[in-house]
Parts: sequence; C-alpha cells; structure tokens
Amino acid sequence: MAEGYRSGSSSPAAGDLLYRRHHAATLRYARTCCRDPHDAEDLTSEAFFRAFQAVRAGGGPRGPWRPYLLTVVRHTAMEWSAGERRVLLTADFEAWRQQHAVTADPQQRLMAREDRQLLVRSFRGLPERWQIVLWLTLVEEEPPHRVAMALNISPSGVTSLAFRAREGLRRSYLRAHLESAHDDRCRHYSGQIGASVRRGGVRGRALARHLADCAFCSHAYRELLGLNAAMRNAPRTAAPAGARG
Repeated sequence: MAEGYRSGSSSPAAGDLLYRRHHAATLRYARTCCRDPHDAEDLTSEAFFRAFQAVRAGGGPRGPWRPYLLTVVRHTAMEWSAGERRVLLTADFEAWRQQHAVTADPQQRLMAREDRQLLVRSFRGLPERWQIVLWLTLVEEEPPHRVAMALNISPSGVTSLAFRAREGLRRSYLRAHLESAHDDRCRHYSGQIGASVRRGGVRGRALARHLADCAFCSHAYRELLGLNAAMRNAPRTAAPAGARG
C-alpha cells in the first residue's frame, strides 16, 4: 500500500500504514530535537503532513520513508525555532543546527545531479535499514549517538551497521556499473576500477588508457572516488575490529 504514495496515487489506507510503521521512530527522533515533549509530538504530526503533501504534489520520498521523515522533522524544528513558535531546541541539536544549512529538498544532497543514475540505483537497491544509516551518517552527518536513537540500537551497533552498509554500497555500485557496461572491455576493467579507488589511484597503463578513452568508465571512476571520499570523511566511530583494509 505504501507504493500508492510513492507513485502519487495516495489512499487513506496507505497513509495509515505508513503512519503506524514510522510514527514511533519519528517521534523518538523528534524528542532529540526539541525540549518540550508536546513540541516533539507536533513536529511528528507536521512531518507526516508535509511528507504526504509533497507526494500529492509530485515530490516527496522516492525511496524509504523514514530518512525523509526524520529530515523533515529536523528542518521543521529549525524553521519553528526561528519563527513565531520559538520552539526550544535541545543543546545537542542546536549545536548541529549551527553547523549545517537547510536544503530545499531532503534528497538533494545525495541525489544532487540527475546523471548519477548508477549511484541512485545502487543506493535504492540496498536494504532499507542500510539506506537509513547511510542517509543519516553520510547525507545528514548525524553523530553516532543520534543515529542510534533514530534506529533504536546502540552506538556500537550503528558503527557496525554503517560499515556494512558502506561496503554494500560500494559493491552495489560496481555491480550496477558492470551490468551497464557498454562492451566487454568495460566489463573487464570494472573490477580494476574498484581496486584502484580503494588504493587511492589508477594502477596500470592499460586501465589508465581505458579510462582516458571511455567516458562511461571514467565517469564511474569519478563517481566512486567521490563516494569513497564521502564515506571516508563521514562522522563515525572506529570501524569494527578486523573490518579495515
């Protein structure tokens, strides 16, 4: 039924299902943004209202709903704190607010360019829980303890989940690139592209010549470099033992 909202053909039943599925997590997260429990409840209701309205207007979440709802909560809290409502933010959230500017659409920062088809497809092909932890750590740059509250797991659990999700996204991207390869040469060099990104540079004359001649693979290489840099610079605690390398 949730697909009805994703496709724009919303129904009360779909809205009720989405509300029941995500309300508790959204409220829990809203409580980390503002001091007053009543404000948190209002933020939660407003987040659902705005998300449903966005979908009816042709926008809204194009993947999992939860990260979208949490982002709407955050943006609404900042909007209300600066407006007539004067919502009092928690000290932790206020510190985060001062470091980040509000974007017009919660999905713009990850899906900034329309030509990132492989990256978009790779991200959306991941398990929903992986998408959520990647969104919160890479796009929203949330610290581990706030991600833990949103996912209702321990901070150490966030570290482990985020590491697995990042590795999954790398593999998914390379697999999507391989499936979309124009010819056998692109398929041959796909694995070498991934290895080069991990090592921090192109290794081997043959791969270098291929990237110079093939716009498709050179674009994939740049995309994966950017993705790797984002994941490397994302806020996180130490990787799980034995997980490096």
